[in-house]
Amino acid sequence: MKNGFRQSLVQLSAALAFLTILCVPHFVYAQVVAEDSLRVELDEIKVEAAYSSISVSEAPLSLSYYIRGGHELASRPAETMDELAFTLPGVFISNRENYALGERMTIRGLGWRSQFGVRGVQVLLDDMPLTVADGQTIMNMADPSVVKRIELLRGPSSTFWGNSSGGVLYLSTKPQADAPLFQYRSYGGSHYTLKQDLQLNAATNSNRLFGYATYFETEGYRNHSAARMFRASLGNDYFISPISTLSFRVAYAGMPKAQSPGSLTKEDAENSPTTARQNFVESSAGKEFDQLMASASWLKSFSSGLLDITLHGTYRDVSNPLPFGVISLDRRAGGLRTSYEFQDLAFDLHAGAELKFQDDDRLETSPAGAVEVDQNEIVLNQALFFRAGIPILDQFRVSAGLRFDRLTFRADRTLEAELEGDRSFLALNPSIGLSFLFQGGQIFANFSTAFESPTTVELVNRPNGSGGFNQNLDPERTVSIENGIRGQTNAFSYDLTFFGMRVNDLIVPFQLADDGPTYFRNEGSTLHYGLESAVYYQPSRHISARVMVNLLEAQFNEGQFDGNDVPGVANFRFGASLTVRPGNHAFSLDNEWVGRYSVNSANSATNDPYSLFHLRWSYSADGVSDTFSFSPFISVNNLFDKRYNGSVAVNAFGGRFYEPGSDRSFSIGIQLNLL
Repeated sequence: MKNGFRQSLVQLSAALAFLTILCVPHFVYAQVVAEDSLRVELDEIKVEAAYSSISVSEAPLSLSYYIRGGHELASRPAETMDELAFTLPGVFISNRENYALGERMTIRGLGWRSQFGVRGVQVLLDDMPLTVADGQTIMNMADPSVVKRIELLRGPSSTFWGNSSGGVLYLSTKPQADAPLFQYRSYGGSHYTLKQDLQLNAATNSNRLFGYATYFETEGYRNHSAARMFRASLGNDYFISPISTLSFRVAYAGMPKAQSPGSLTKEDAENSPTTARQNFVESSAGKEFDQLMASASWLKSFSSGLLDITLHGTYRDVSNPLPFGVISLDRRAGGLRTSYEFQDLAFDLHAGAELKFQDDDRLETSPAGAVEVDQNEIVLNQALFFRAGIPILDQFRVSAGLRFDRLTFRADRTLEAELEGDRSFLALNPSIGLSFLFQGGQIFANFSTAFESPTTVELVNRPNGSGGFNQNLDPERTVSIENGIRGQTNAFSYDLTFFGMRVNDLIVPFQLADDGPTYFRNEGSTLHYGLESAVYYQPSRHISARVMVNLLEAQFNEGQFDGNDVPGVANFRFGASLTVRPGNHAFSLDNEWVGRYSVNSANSATNDPYSLFHLRWSYSADGVSDTFSFSPFISVNNLFDKRYNGSVAVNAFGGRFYEPGSDRSFSIGIQLNLL
């Protein structure tokens, strides 16, 4: 069965390559006889996730690009990021119904081992990296309800971002130029949920100010899963001159309450899905945090090219009580990135350097209050990178990149004990891509690499209980190839990509006791093969549809679990959204279908497949006045009240793998616009 699946993917890849060869003469002819107006339009859209001037129409790599429209922004509450990404190929975001842990996210199966937050994937919010130097990503900073644009690099991207770049998710909250001056949205819903959003968008000839402030509160679907969050951001773009821009961003997220109900056995998840683990309730398991981020960037155009200097910083204060103790963390992180894009050469050249640092004060105590870990953890990442784009004839383009990273980890312990503290890693990551442009589309092939170091959390959790960092845990390294075709006409766009990846020196999680810490070791490798496809169709302004089909096989290739499926990775996913707009009304029906997948490395347990439907309605009252409009909306999630597990805790002890998803839930609200 597995070999047949792999063989089918190989055959599909060969067919796509054969199609490329057959179509090249036709596409070259089309370029000669027809003006490519669509390409001019696409050239204006730059791939921010690649941090360079690569355009969507020319990028020789797999990517997804999604701009949210008015009905989408008004009627989709988007409490968690999975509501925005279910029709994007490559990325699988699971709602854990647990704000203390955040969403679970993988890209092409990378990041599967994460017990909380996100691993193996680079995430940016308005040019501010949410991924710190050691590779950890905390998604709570991003409020999905105010995200306007999403970019996704679906393959290994360490050439662009270095450590923990098995893919890149770029989120922008910056409103479109014609967005309302003020926008207020409020809704209430099931599980005593309340959400308030206020957004600002103001501009003059030389200045643009934009931002938001949001409040969210819920009792949660499960017992002991209540949460309360405040999030705010303010940005300013100051146009110093026609050739120089200075930009500032500041963002805050506070979560004074986020209870953690814990994962359940399969029987408990089926029979009493709202139940919380008793020891999680008794220990008040959950998380509280405050996080402040800021960035400043200066862009200046010279006769020879464009200079970009960006500085960013993060402060995070976390308290995390758990059944086995309390983890407290005080983090200071940030970095400086500078690059130069040469514009007077016969080819594109982009070169630069980056410095990232991370300083964590970690304190871990037992339930009785005894200090188990008290140390300062410092991570430093230094990098040099370049990328070159070389046009060949009129239709072909070669792009090549190289990045060198040096990571150092140091632990300074305040307890009187022997300490093994220092670790250092070196990485050289090349990439090369070839693209062929034709009228309204592109065929591409790409080779890319990535590396992922253990995070400080993974290094500090040592089975022998000593402090410092694990001296036997090394980075994962990924090699990937992909080829695909994408394009669009006035009403139709498509994306079809085949890929294969190998991940070496796999970092594998394991537990030694029920409700105990998770430890990590290197063991073997994995192979990932897949086919990603997406279609968007809008025959008129009254109707539009998005469809995504994702096939993925990820298997252990060596070691104890050789031949087993990688847990937490679904082989099949389908996502679709149909929107109909009769008059001022808009109705949307969404469907997400996730196939069966394993939940532990031994493949002795699985998560059952599920298919969910969601319904949304909104009404645009635009004729009230020249300066005011409003949109009431209603949404129903899990329309048919399907019992399912929305996420899993991979390799959890005692068979407690399952995190139940919510039953049918409702939201009703209104959006007010001051134009």
